[in-house]
Amino acid sequence: MKDTVFAILGSALLTAAGCASGTSQPTARGRDAGQPTMADAGSQLSLPSPENGMQIATSGRDIAAGADEEWCEVVELPGEPEERFLVARTELAMTRFSHHLIVSMAQGRSEALDAAALNDPVPCAGAHFYGTNLVTLAASAKPYVSRELPDGIGFELRGGQRLVFDYHALNTGAAPTHVQHRLNLHYVERIEKPARTFGFYNQYIQIPPHSDRSFVDECLLDDDVLVWALSRHTHRHGTDFRVWWVGGERDGELIWTSTDWEQDIEHRFEPPVVVAAGEGFRWECSFTNPTDATLNFGTQASDEMCILFGAFAALGDDADVEPQSCYRFTP
Repeated sequence: MKDTVFAILGSALLTAAGCASGTSQPTARGRDAGQPTMADAGSQLSLPSPENGMQIATSGRDIAAGADEEWCEVVELPGEPEERFLVARTELAMTRFSHHLIVSMAQGRSEALDAAALNDPVPCAGAHFYGTNLVTLAASAKPYVSRELPDGIGFELRGGQRLVFDYHALNTGAAPTHVQHRLNLHYVERIEKPARTFGFYNQYIQIPPHSDRSFVDECLLDDDVLVWALSRHTHRHGTDFRVWWVGGERDGELIWTSTDWEQDIEHRFEPPVVVAAGEGFRWECSFTNPTDATLNFGTQASDEMCILFGAFAALGDDADVEPQSCYRFTP
């Protein structure tokens, strides 16, 4: 089940609000770079570079009025291959009309990434276009998001490493707009285990015109893991979203209820919780469809989705833990 690859977001949440347009060239800034600026003096996309880290920016794309488009852009970190960067906090900023942003990195080498043109956006339907051994480094559905990982958990990157920026824009304005993105990587002194992400995908949702529907499914984890965050993902017709425990002593307990698909999109466990192999989560997506068309699972902003994402690390040896995602095509 989890070996089935569906060409969709990968690990994103959703919103279409933010900052004004602007243009600039891709950059990689270190700790002394200072405030980034845009060529367009009217732009509000401004994310200070980290004092101890680096900043990466995409070249971005011009998106026509009314367009609903997804692009992938490959960028390269500065430095030599022998350099190592330990990262435990990320920040993302993106311009107005951005629907989602997912930044992925390869585990090991990726021939597709190595062969890709740098800073040259191409149409895509997810970063999997560059290989199946990618992991999510950062993701955002809001104009700005900052995420700090639990102590001892993070990412190890190297000089010259390539990242994929998968960005989806829905331009609801009356004029073309330039979408662009910035990523801050904050360094730490040590990392004991790599951060990882799972996605539980309910892809059989169908909401007839002028109706309300709810869909419930569940997925179990195959290995013992440590989970510190869950995230909902629906589009604008998603209403309530609920998550319960499945299996173990907590079976059936309600974890989280969200009623806002734009703002209340993440639940954090403080401290992180152990989820044993054979345990997992049940999730419910509710929808209201006021349109004249049937809504189905799909990659366009006019479609709908029902996904539960989770941030986790292996409880034991990371090399022994397989991907934990779950793809459901039927009830």
